[in-house]
Amino acid sequence: MQKQWPRKIQGSLRVELTGPALERFINNALNRGIHISRIVWLSRNRIRLTLSVGDYFQLRPVLKGTRTKSRILEKKGLPFWWMRLRRRQFFLWGFLLFILMIFSLTSVIWSVEVEGNETVPSKEIVRLLQKEGVYIGQLKSRVPSNEEIQYRLQSGLPQVSWVGFRMEGTRAVVTVVEKKRVDEREQQGNGPIQLVARRNAMIYDIRVERGRPLVEVNEPVKKGQLLVSGWYGDPDQPDSGKLVGAKGKVMGEVWYDSTVTVPLAQKRKVYTGNREMAWFPYVGSRMIRIPFMFPESFQRYETIRTTHALQIRNRRLPFGWVEEERLEMKWVHQKLGVKQAIALGKERAREDLMAKMGEDGRILGEKILHPRVVDGKVIMKIHFDAVENIAVSQPILQGD
Repeated sequence: MQKQWPRKIQGSLRVELTGPALERFINNALNRGIHISRIVWLSRNRIRLTLSVGDYFQLRPVLKGTRTKSRILEKKGLPFWWMRLRRRQFFLWGFLLFILMIFSLTSVIWSVEVEGNETVPSKEIVRLLQKEGVYIGQLKSRVPSNEEIQYRLQSGLPQVSWVGFRMEGTRAVVTVVEKKRVDEREQQGNGPIQLVARRNAMIYDIRVERGRPLVEVNEPVKKGQLLVSGWYGDPDQPDSGKLVGAKGKVMGEVWYDSTVTVPLAQKRKVYTGNREMAWFPYVGSRMIRIPFMFPESFQRYETIRTTHALQIRNRRLPFGWVEEERLEMKWVHQKLGVKQAIALGKERAREDLMAKMGEDGRILGEKILHPRVVDGKVIMKIHFDAVENIAVSQPILQGD
């Protein structure tokens, strides 16, 4: 492959030769240092071969000395491609105009979208974006950095707890996470709440910042039971006294049962350590892959791409190059023992449970029940004893 590159750049010719002394012609040409390849004998007095453009012009004395006639059958390579392109200037200018149009269309913001908002109007977010220079028709190179836009939107939107901004091609996307409605109502003083149990549990710990707890540690509670009241006053008259709203956490001991299936035949990904690099230009949001440039050597691989944009002073241009790193990998089949499969299943079940319970939850203990092997899989039931926040807010309806 590497030997073909000079020939593709310099150009090559497919030539048909006729004459009575073709063997002597080939020997004389090789003695002159002329590189000949792909020789095909059509008959005793006729052959076809391939040689470079530079070597073809050195054939004249050899042709004359052996009374051989030549006829060019095919022309390949960059010089001939360029000559054909010059004869089709309309196509060349059309191609350049097409590239220019792609560059122009992909360097401009065509849409602005807002996602994740429920109570905050999209028009308000779009208006703040316009003040920061993000609007339809704006050049992407003139848009501030994502971190700067996120910081300014966060400052201008007290109703949200997090703001994200990203460019997806010609689309500007803003993602907002609004503060919980309960928090907003408490801050405004229009909607005090009380805390109730969201599931059956045994009270493990009580952390009340505001309100009057109605349960004690080691007390069993049922789903929907009132845990922390938002009223301060006489315990015998729960709806009398000062209304302040409840705030805090009630940790309850809960129980989960998980059914886990783990195949004994595992398939996992392994990196071989081999890697290769490739570089491609990009315009706008599109990477341009040039044929025959940096071919893929690995059958299976993962790709890590790094974008490098050209800059003029502090202005980032909408084109540059992409550095592509290919990491060779392969799939390895591994057969687990029953004990290994049980340990793997327990680990997966713990991860799933922790994701379900959230940051306040923790696991006190687990017990594996009835593991069995069925059709090459280990099926087990795991009983977890855990602690999590069981309190959920419930509005206090005054006057009921």
